[in-house]
Amino acid sequence: MRPTLATRKPVDRLTVEDLEAFPIWEFATDEEHVEGMDETWVKPVSSTEIPEGAFSLSVASVFKLNCGLMYPGLLCCDTYAGFEVTAIAFLTGRDRVVFSETTPPSLIAQAYNELGLSYSQVFPVQYSTRVPLARSGLLAQGAYALPSDGES
Repeated sequence: MRPTLATRKPVDRLTVEDLEAFPIWEFATDEEHVEGMDETWVKPVSSTEIPEGAFSLSVASVFKLNCGLMYPGLLCCDTYAGFEVTAIAFLTGRDRVVFSETTPPSLIAQAYNELGLSYSQVFPVQYSTRVPLARSGLLAQGAYALPSDGES
């Protein structure tokens, strides 16, 4: 399938099926003038490699929580100066659970509640993208954690 205007959607409506069809998405900032679209809309990137020099990409990934549970989802990243993870989002089947350092504490508490897990059961999260970095040809793999919420 090729990207078209019909493949655009708000980032919070991306599904597992969307990520299978197009594993890399970028914000459609050049299309905000299109009726019905705003700054939350994303469009698929036709590449099957994570491009260098990009901001605000959403990349299909697999996440393994500290307790062993696994979720599909998307990794939000920048590749402008290396590879930087800015947020992670798990697709739980019912909803989408987002973690980032800029997420308000009340929303992080809601995310733990949605998952039925605690901080130590979630973090650190191991991630692996489903497509490689263009720079190396390798999947981006690593760990992501928010600062501790004081839980022991």
